[in-house]
Amino acid sequence: MPTRFFLLLALLGAPALRATAQALPRRPFVGIDLRAVDDSIRRHHRLPDRNGVLVLGVRPGSSAAAAGLRAGDVVRQIDQTVLGPELGPFLALLKQYRAGDRATFTLVRNGRQRRRLLTFRPLPPEQSPFYEATYGAVSYGPSRLRTIVTRPRGAAGKVPLVLFIQGVGCFSIDNPLSRTEPTRRIIDSLSRRGYATLRVDKTGMGDSQGPPCLQSDLLSEAGGYRAALAAARQLAFVDARRVFITGFSIGGVLAPLVARGENVRGIVVFGTVGRTFTEYLLENKRNQSQLAGLPPDSIDALLRTYSAALHLLLTERQPPEQVLTRYPAARGLLQFPQHHTYMQQWQALNLPRAWQQLDTDVLALRGAADYISYSSDHQLIADVVNRAHPGRARFVLLPEVDHHFNHARDMAEAMRLDEQPNPPLNFEFMSVILRWLDERRNDL
Repeated sequence: MPTRFFLLLALLGAPALRATAQALPRRPFVGIDLRAVDDSIRRHHRLPDRNGVLVLGVRPGSSAAAAGLRAGDVVRQIDQTVLGPELGPFLALLKQYRAGDRATFTLVRNGRQRRRLLTFRPLPPEQSPFYEATYGAVSYGPSRLRTIVTRPRGAAGKVPLVLFIQGVGCFSIDNPLSRTEPTRRIIDSLSRRGYATLRVDKTGMGDSQGPPCLQSDLLSEAGGYRAALAAARQLAFVDARRVFITGFSIGGVLAPLVARGENVRGIVVFGTVGRTFTEYLLENKRNQSQLAGLPPDSIDALLRTYSAALHLLLTERQPPEQVLTRYPAARGLLQFPQHHTYMQQWQALNLPRAWQQLDTDVLALRGAADYISYSSDHQLIADVVNRAHPGRARFVLLPEVDHHFNHARDMAEAMRLDEQPNPPLNFEFMSVILRWLDERRNDL
């Protein structure tokens, strides 16, 4: 059974942010819904093989719409590159293009081969009735990272700022075409309450440039957030005394690293980890195996292999290939959403030390139906902070919400919902977060 992990995230001031932004082009808006060609599609379109992708739909205003692509087209070639039967290489090929580039799409329509010249249009910016979005960039190491800063509409004077740190994995937080996506709903909620927000795309994702996300490491990701936060503090409308961090999933692991040495008014974490990565992984594997109905003796054998392989990978820092030579049965277990060096750096963190060194208020939230994070981690964070700074931290267990903000009564139901399209959401956690933020922005 595959283990489910977190899904859920060098410059000096705003002038550097604006200057870098001018050199960071927008990624293209291709605008096609697609699927791989299977045998049924191959026969229906009289194709000689399964190479290519089937266009299921075309988005209005997109590059594909302007080029005349239609639902039912089978794209077989882009410029001189003949497509294979898998979607991954096709998507990777599209990522090489930027707005303004051109490419010739060779396709099959109604049994006839056609060519369409596609000029890549830029992805439109976010639009919201609650905020104005500004696209910028910061430089950190070899990467140029896309930043999105939102300012509440109608705001006068300086406003508090919330840095949003997303979960683990390689995906973009820039999704302007989906107003109902959970991150957008969170930004909407903060904006309606008068907060500016800051998001940062990881290296190689969205418009960000630099090493591929799957080759990046945790400490570099944290450095990118720190660089973006330093730039955002300099914006004329940001109240630098009222800066908050919200960390969702692994964002809660990154939050104390980003806040170190910063004047942060408060930190909110949701569905995160406060102990060593190995401890967390072993409990997570046991819990999810039990929820999946595995027999106890099988779980025991599984955990013995898993713990031995994790020690070599995470503590001894051996490469996965070397670990699997000794424990070949662990091949299906050592699957992570980012590079193994990212996970090794996570294991090396002393998270209690990072939390106790901060002098700020902390709210640790967990959904009671969350089968990916655990109350013990959130209570640990609160206890560590309160031991160093009495009364500064609180742990709140939220009913009927899971790791992905779904409305679920318990962990078993949450796991079932993950296999369903468009499960019902429970956004009551935002009311808790907003009340907590408001208390702290108003007591200065």
